[in-house]
Amino acid sequence: MLKVTILTAIPELKQNEFDNLLQFVSKEKQERIRKYHFFQDARNCLLGDVLSRIEICQASGLCNEQIIFSINDYGKPFLENNNRIHFNISHANNYIVCAVSDEPIGIDIETIKTTDFNFKIAERFFSPDETTYIMADEGITRFFEVWTKKESWIKWKGKGLHIPLNSFCILESSKHGKSSYHKVFQNDEAICHIYSLKNEVPFVRTINTIAFLNNLTL
Repeated sequence: MLKVTILTAIPELKQNEFDNLLQFVSKEKQERIRKYHFFQDARNCLLGDVLSRIEICQASGLCNEQIIFSINDYGKPFLENNNRIHFNISHANNYIVCAVSDEPIGIDIETIKTTDFNFKIAERFFSPDETTYIMADEGITRFFEVWTKKESWIKWKGKGLHIPLNSFCILESSKHGKSSYHKVFQNDEAICHIYSLKNEVPFVRTINTIAFLNNLTL
């Protein structure tokens, strides 16, 4: 099992829809969400939590009330009461993504912004081979390709930024004719990659907030 759901938060949630979704998350998460200064941050955090609950319920047979989230020593969330289900969440701007698998998984989505594209960033945080790969094309897409691949690997590993970004190279796996990275989404606004050791093509679905709310089953 390797499933990715990409939720585009358009149209924007109405206040009553936001309030209704809050009932599906834990009290602790509700408090955290209410502390955000910006609505988009609160919305993305809420949608990510609810989306992951929906996908976990479908994959595990658990009901929402049975889901217990915890985090490891490095801050990676995991399902405490079912070690056969692994999940990971990422969000950027109006995109919220959730990956669910029966093996460890990492996912990252980033919005493609020219203001975030800087060769000096690549030279500082990426490996020399990755920087060469980016500069050879002189394009913004390769920068964010490398970025999302590195982030997805780190999240798969479960140790967060305790692993320096320039300590590994995402190009290594492709040198041997096989890569554990999958590009699951890309348009003019964003790009998303997952990392998984499963020899399986991920099932990917995309939805908007209308479909999400109309098919909400928890």
